[in-house]
Amino acid sequence: MLFAVCAPGLEPVLASEMRALGLPGRTLAGGVETEGDLREALRLNLWLRTASRVLLRIGEPFRATTFAELVRKASAMPWERFLRKDARVAFRVTCRKSRLYHSGAVAERLHTALESRTRFPVPLADGSGEEAPADAQLFLARFEHDVCTVSVDSSGALLHRRGWRGPQAKAPLRETLAAALLLGAGFTGEEPLCDPLCGSGTIAIEAALIAMRRAPGIARAFAFQRWPEFSGRQWEHLTVQARKQERPLAIPIEASDQDAGAVAATAENASRAGAQIVVLQRRLAELPPNEDGGLLACNPPYGVRIAADVQQIFGELKEAMKRRPRWRMAIIALQGAAMTYELQLKSFLRTRNAGISVEALVSSRLSWDGSLRHLHTAHEPGENGG
Repeated sequence: MLFAVCAPGLEPVLASEMRALGLPGRTLAGGVETEGDLREALRLNLWLRTASRVLLRIGEPFRATTFAELVRKASAMPWERFLRKDARVAFRVTCRKSRLYHSGAVAERLHTALESRTRFPVPLADGSGEEAPADAQLFLARFEHDVCTVSVDSSGALLHRRGWRGPQAKAPLRETLAAALLLGAGFTGEEPLCDPLCGSGTIAIEAALIAMRRAPGIARAFAFQRWPEFSGRQWEHLTVQARKQERPLAIPIEASDQDAGAVAATAENASRAGAQIVVLQRRLAELPPNEDGGLLACNPPYGVRIAADVQQIFGELKEAMKRRPRWRMAIIALQGAAMTYELQLKSFLRTRNAGISVEALVSSRLSWDGSLRHLHTAHEPGENGG
């Protein structure tokens, strides 16, 4: 069993991605659960644009009400499938409505059980941060109503780390949220796109990778590559097939910002990503008219500190859309911004960015049916007639 984790609020878009990959699942709070093992985990890590990590369940959930019972049952789990002798491990434990409620004590017993099973010492690393140390294998355990479920993280670094990001401008936007904005807005890579408030270029670069049919995980490393049963040949087959599906960027994608540092960061990030987008230093008010259709997508400042600046930006965005009457708009904004700034936009997801409650807003003309079938044909040869 696999669980693709995402930021709260992104579950509908993630579920659509997984259906497009031929791996439909059950949508839960914080992600989507689906059937599969290592083979499917490789495909999800390679192709998912909105997931944070992919977890693989170890064994079956078991009941434990004492530490002795926990160690005994956890010692029977196949920990060795995911560890080489030079590995470190980290544990992240949550306990809810269970007799074993101390997460630190549960982690200690799981570590004891792991070493009992592997029969070699495995150094323990700190798993309390958002990401475990790069050389440590992360295991996640959830105790709920005295039932323990253990999963292993197959991703390693969080999946928004595509492998191309260099310097960042202010208010960096995670690639996963940028992808959710674009996919939820119905962006298929067939229409021009402009981000006039580009920051470090995340939205424009994600748009280019979608348009190029580039697998988001193709240029990075994963935790599963350190597992004893990992097949380099199988991974090579998947990545070669992914490369064959790529296509040249055939639409104009433009990123602009009035800040010179943001423009420089965007240009460098685009170069690292292999995305041939147009990068310009330009004020939002200077965005030229365009009579063709397209998508204007951006992540404006949220105005947590200076609301007047945001009011001016939204005023300029509305004026820009008047100069581009056939364009659609998709933005990430503070929850309630559409009403506050009288934007003719509809909300299609709510989440948090940098600890701030935000929502993704799209033009009311847009209608998204929840399907992402247009994204790629990433099924294995022979699957679904492909």
